[in-house]
Amino acid sequence: MSMALKQVFNKDRTFRPKRKFEPGTQPPKYMSLLMDWIEVQINNENIFPTNVGTPFPKTFMQVAKKILSRLFRVFVHVYIHHFDRVSQMGAEAHVNTCYKHFYYFVTEFNLTDHKELEPLVSRR
Repeated sequence: MSMALKQVFNKDRTFRPKRKFEPGTQPPKYMSLLMDWIEVQINNENIFPTNVGTPFPKTFMQVAKKILSRLFRVFVHVYIHHFDRVSQMGAEAHVNTCYKHFYYFVTEFNLTDHKELEPLVSRR
């Protein structure tokens, strides 16, 4: 599957697309493809075994980190491009709580590079 939008952080730690969307592919389509891809990965018993005693593959952490990295990019997209709408809907507290849980989970288990999380860390 072609990932239409590969996000990267620039030297100044801003978040911008690595390349433009492919013709005919818009952000909602990318999000749909991303969520479909994640679902396929999670439902793949060769990656996420469900039977007791079945070992996880050597690539498990690599795949899990990739999934979490891409989900983080969804948070960034929402915060940068849609947070005004989230606030209008009265869902600000819910999105913030989801992000906090995500952040604590990935940092507690060292599932992402701390530098990757910097754009959404509160600067007090």
